[in-house]
Order: sequence, then C-alpha cells, then structure tokens
Amino acid sequence: MALISKHKSVPNQSTQYLVLTETTGVFGTLNPGGYGAGQTPTGDREIVEIISSNYSILDYNGTLTYTGSTTPVTTELLYTTNYNSTNAQLIAGGTTQSFDLATLIGVNYVDAVYKSIYYNWFDGIDVVNQNTVTGNLINVPDYNEFINAKYIEINIDGDLFIYEVVSVNTNNTIQINESITLTSDHAYSVAYESTAYFANTYNINKCLHSKIAQLSLSTCSCKNKSTEKLYEAVMMYMSIQPNMDLGKYTKAQEIIQALTIYCNGGECNC
Repeated sequence: MALISKHKSVPNQSTQYLVLTETTGVFGTLNPGGYGAGQTPTGDREIVEIISSNYSILDYNGTLTYTGSTTPVTTELLYTTNYNSTNAQLIAGGTTQSFDLATLIGVNYVDAVYKSIYYNWFDGIDVVNQNTVTGNLINVPDYNEFINAKYIEINIDGDLFIYEVVSVNTNNTIQINESITLTSDHAYSVAYESTAYFANTYNINKCLHSKIAQLSLSTCSCKNKSTEKLYEAVMMYMSIQPNMDLGKYTKAQEIIQALTIYCNGGECNC
C-alpha cells in the first residue's frame, strides 16, 4: 500500500496556541499507510528519506494548489511555513510544533473554522524519462511511486516547476494539472499531502465562562430569559466539536458565527 500522509492541528482555547502533530506513523500490518522500508516504493518512503515539508493555515474554505511554479496559488491563506529535512523528519517521527497564532496571524485569527495543510517531499526514485513530450501526461519510472501523491516537482535546467498530480496510470504515466514541454530526462520530487480542520473558539470560550460566572450575581430584570439563552449558547458551544468530528465544517462555522453574535450582544441578551 502507498503512503498516506496524516496530521492533526489542535488549538488551545485558553492560549490561542496551535499544536501540529504528524500522525502518519510507522508502516505495519495495522498501519499500511505509514513510513517504513516496506512501504511502496520499497526503501524510499522511510522517515529519513523526507527532504522537506510545508505547513499552511487557511480559512476553512480556502484552497492551495500548484500550477507550475514553486509558490502555490492560494485563496484565504493566513499563515505558511516550511521545514528543512532535519525538522521535517523530526515532525514525521512525532515531534510536535507549537504556533502562537494570536501573534503570527494577529487580528485575523478570529473565532472560526480553519483548514490546515501539511505536505512533505521525497526525491524521485529515478528521472522523469522523456523523449519529446508536450501535454499533461508524463512518463515516470514506476507509477506506484505516485499513488496517493499530491504534487510533483520537476527540475528543468536548475529551475523548479511544481504541478498537481491529477491521476496515476498503470502504464507508468501520470497526468498533471497543466501542460508541459519536456525534451530530455529530469530529476523530480514527490509530495504527499494531508488536510485537517480545527475550530478556534477562544473568544467564545472566554465569553461563556464570564457569563456563567456572573449569572448568579445578575440583577437583570430578564434574568430567567438570560439564563435560558446562556443555556442554549452553552449547548451550541458543546456541539461545535461533534460537528467538526463529523466533517460538518460549514455547520460548525455557522454555530461559531451565531455564538459570536450572542457574545457581542448586551449583558442580558433578552
């Protein structure tokens, strides 16, 4: 089975820190998509073979892709960083990375659902073997190397061109998302990508704790109604993570937006 890259991004709702953990794991019977000498292609998908990695944070409906340059085309990108081979290998081995998003992103890090994208790179096992080809089909040494792969980076006369892998064919060709002209053999790299979503509810969390603490002291004329709305808000807050776990990111975002409006209202909210 080919490599399946996995990671998680876990926010701390009390500090606005985010922790990145790669969870691809070690190849084995119980984890056939992990790193190891027995992974496909044999001997080339071990942790020590990773040459670099990239991590990006976007709004939950943001996008990231490559269309032939070394810089990705993105929408709604909030933060990005990359790691050299040493650090990328440490992350693959389980070393976590912590980010102070309140500082790194600033005022743009509002309560919302976010998308995180992590991908790491491996050297190709041989060269992209071409005679004279113009189009979006490329001849590769072994199609198995590209199963589950997201990107290919081709070195053409010292310049790097990155494309998205659209499909992998058993006749040792792959289809990329843009046309390319190749007239000789070229070195290349292969990237495996994973996507994980997380919900930042830092301000809502503070708001609800404050309202709960002040509830018994309230002299508001509509205290009962205020209590009912607070109870409803707490239940809505508790539903955010279950919706995230189910992949219902739009619904989670709508709940966060509703709670943000509630927290920005008057003291009694009645």
